[in-house]
Amino acid sequence: MRRGLLTSVFAILIGMERIFHLDQMEDRGFAFLSGGRRCPSRHPVGGWRRHVTWYEVDRFCRRTSPWQWIRGKDALVSFDEHTIPRWTHKFSVPKGFVTTRNKYMRCEKLYYGYDVLHDRYLSVRGTPGKVELRDVSLRMIEEVLTRGGPRHFHALFDAGAGKSDADVRALFDLAERTPHLDVTVRACRYPSRVKIWKALPAEEFVAYEEDGACEKAPPKEIRLAQTRTTLKDESDSQAVRTIVCREVVAGPKKDRWHPLYTTTQDEPLEVLQTFRTRQHHEQGYRVGVHDEHLNAVPCGYDKESPDRRRPRFHRGPLQMIGWLAALVYNAAGDLAAKLPERYHGAHVSTLRRTFFNLPGKLYLTPNTLIVQFDRFGGQETLIPVIDSLNHKSHCLPWLDDRRLVLSLTPAGRARADPVLCHC
Repeated sequence: MRRGLLTSVFAILIGMERIFHLDQMEDRGFAFLSGGRRCPSRHPVGGWRRHVTWYEVDRFCRRTSPWQWIRGKDALVSFDEHTIPRWTHKFSVPKGFVTTRNKYMRCEKLYYGYDVLHDRYLSVRGTPGKVELRDVSLRMIEEVLTRGGPRHFHALFDAGAGKSDADVRALFDLAERTPHLDVTVRACRYPSRVKIWKALPAEEFVAYEEDGACEKAPPKEIRLAQTRTTLKDESDSQAVRTIVCREVVAGPKKDRWHPLYTTTQDEPLEVLQTFRTRQHHEQGYRVGVHDEHLNAVPCGYDKESPDRRRPRFHRGPLQMIGWLAALVYNAAGDLAAKLPERYHGAHVSTLRRTFFNLPGKLYLTPNTLIVQFDRFGGQETLIPVIDSLNHKSHCLPWLDDRRLVLSLTPAGRARADPVLCHC
């Protein structure tokens, strides 16, 4: 179990795309990272992944979630899905809408809660492809309220959480019952609603200028208005506050309309700017796909199901590896925050290329593992981080509690002999 977990974590960290690449791995440093003297085989690691149970994964996710970022503080959390396409034709996997391909296809989903103020993942839930954001939105809000304990909680949702008026009403009722909770949902642009919003008088809109799409592009104009929208089968007294954003597009193209349902009493421009911070969440998904190979997480359907037309759903492996990718993303963000300012917000691939996947020498003594990096450009930026780590005297339980010591090669020293390991 321990080796399967360590291998899964550090495989994401070093950028290993698929588990079967373990069979070609011969790096002694990765062997020590993964808890042994030799690199692991894909068979025991894959077996551990397939047989991890959902309740163990849920417990692990709860205990490793960074709730300390929001406990007793104002929290701004985005909830959204990441859809993972599945290409199998042998098993009848439920279908869902995949935005990158603009069609319904076999897939599975990971729903994340993301703290956009600190750029950290907070929670995760793995589901079949047919589950939508509106099906899990209330449970994910309640989880943050219960386990995070924020002073004030503002939840941001894309349009998937409010596909029907009943879904919007459920979110607003929860916000009404919870004094320190606010909800902002992007409204679905149904033709009948858009017609009403477009009919608003021009004097109700306030014009603002924003920066263009690139450095020398002309500024763009947006116009904001606030109104109230009456949901289906409700009275006008129950109408919800709506911020209507009209983005003026030059040329023959039509203007773009971006309506938001919200429970906050902030000014319209502030509501819009707050909602736009959801892009940090979307950027996190891009980093996960391109830097951590998030789309290669194990499948959630059970390949040993007796009926391949109705396979069982086993969310343990799916959610486990999806959450490990989130933890690596969080840890990379913590490391980048300790480095000089030019590295703040650096992607996982940037840190991997600059600091992680580097040559060096290993010295294994009876009570210490010494890792000496070969000389590389910019290594001086790591000195405070290495000094702090060495001062804390971290021990590696999977290497007989040997102390870990990191060392840099001073400038001007000749290149030493290859890896030296006394096992």
